[in-house]
Amino acid sequence: MNPLYEKLLTGYAAPLLRDIGHFYNDEEILSQLEQLSLSEDTRRHLEELIFDRYLQWSTDAFALGLPLGLALAHDNIRRGCPQQL
Repeated sequence: MNPLYEKLLTGYAAPLLRDIGHFYNDEEILSQLEQLSLSEDTRRHLEELIFDRYLQWSTDAFALGLPLGLALAHDNIRRGCPQQL
């Protein structure tokens, strides 16, 4: 990862992602998991996996969106051809 992007991720995005209580609806996920006949350990393991994927997707979205946002802000988009991130 670009060192500048890494600093932005750790200094800006990571603190926001730690406070994901506003965005991550664990009550809905738990209610769906409770409807399945799973052991308590399996249910908790699935809940942790779902949370981990959410956090990873959020980080990936930041990593992909940052260069696009910077390019758009500086009007550095070549019209008519796809951009490589």
